[in-house]
Amino acid sequence: MSQKDGFINFEEYSQVGEPQKAERAYAWSTAIGLQAVDGLTVSQYLKDTALRNIEGEISIDEARELIKTEREQFIQKCTKRGKNTLEKCNCII
Repeated sequence: MSQKDGFINFEEYSQVGEPQKAERAYAWSTAIGLQAVDGLTVSQYLKDTALRNIEGEISIDEARELIKTEREQFIQKCTKRGKNTLEKCNCII
């Protein structure tokens, strides 16, 4: 499916006729939307991982672990730069 300008077109998945993909796309769309409601921005890494899960390349458990590991590495990098930077760097991975 498509990702244009960092935006995942979740609606395309509902029209594909593959229920599993549509369900996964809906779940990711909801999760990302809830972050946006709180004023948070998700990373490109999370979006790419979401697409891999939607396409069936990886399971939700694998996606969760990949995102968790990426976030831990991200926090370590920010922490090395100082606490104030961590607060500025804090986004949803």
